[in-house]
Amino acid sequence: MKNRYPLTPRSSHPRKHGGAPSHHAPGVALVDERFLLWLATQAGAASVRTLQRGALPTVMGQLMRAAGSEGALLRTVLFTDQGGSELHDDVVLRAVAPHAADGGLSLVRALGSEMVQLAQHQPGCLLLVASDDERLIPYLDEAQWRGARVALIADDGVHDFARLASDDPSWARLLQQADRRVAVPAAAWEVLTSANASREDDGGREPAAEPDETWRAQVARIIGDWWESEPEDERIDLAAAMRQQQGVPPEADRRILMQVRRELGRNLSFPEKRLMREMVRATVLGEAAGVAAEASAPQP
Repeated sequence: MKNRYPLTPRSSHPRKHGGAPSHHAPGVALVDERFLLWLATQAGAASVRTLQRGALPTVMGQLMRAAGSEGALLRTVLFTDQGGSELHDDVVLRAVAPHAADGGLSLVRALGSEMVQLAQHQPGCLLLVASDDERLIPYLDEAQWRGARVALIADDGVHDFARLASDDPSWARLLQQADRRVAVPAAAWEVLTSANASREDDGGREPAAEPDETWRAQVARIIGDWWESEPEDERIDLAAAMRQQQGVPPEADRRILMQVRRELGRNLSFPEKRLMREMVRATVLGEAAGVAAEASAPQP
């Protein structure tokens, strides 16, 4: 569960505007790889375990233009706890501790410090940030005060901000602090992911264990309770959306994921998230009875 940053009034201060006009100034993408992988699952790529890092400069350059900048993307700085066996032009790796080791604190400090330094040495630059950790707010605020513009990368759920703010206030508070927000289009995910992206590429680490039957039964109950509480019109709209696309729509996925995490008292692994989404689709599309029976059946 993400650490909460107190919702305190933001001090009012003028932004510095040194250097070139901000819409022509160069930009740098600062990417939390773990977060971008999570966003990929929101787009329906549930089996993706690694990104095509070589495609990052192209995609980040497109998102930079979507954020209203006409400047050049200098580089993409990728904060990751996974090593790399290949070199990619214009992609710089920053090693951070695994999220499980420190709750993402090293990532926040490293990414936040780089934001502030870039703003100090490159006035007017655009910082394209891919992270949902609200502990970045003080660093983001400092970078803006020094004259940088900050655009946060999000999913399509950002277009319904009222619902997002209700479902995930922590993420909403961070989004509110940015100058702009850009959603990754479907075409970009096709470039960042591929059919073989789900292969084991974890630097020799053992893959996460598949969920057991107890977990399946718990999650089946949570999903069933959620579906029963949904209004009839919401059910119809969600079922229609799932028939036309893979995966679970971002706004529904975020709500269900938060509810499951809250009831289980921990974050879910990638295999658990994948199975949860399969169970959600089965429930919404009318296959709930079979899934629930299989999930709760006693082992021989």
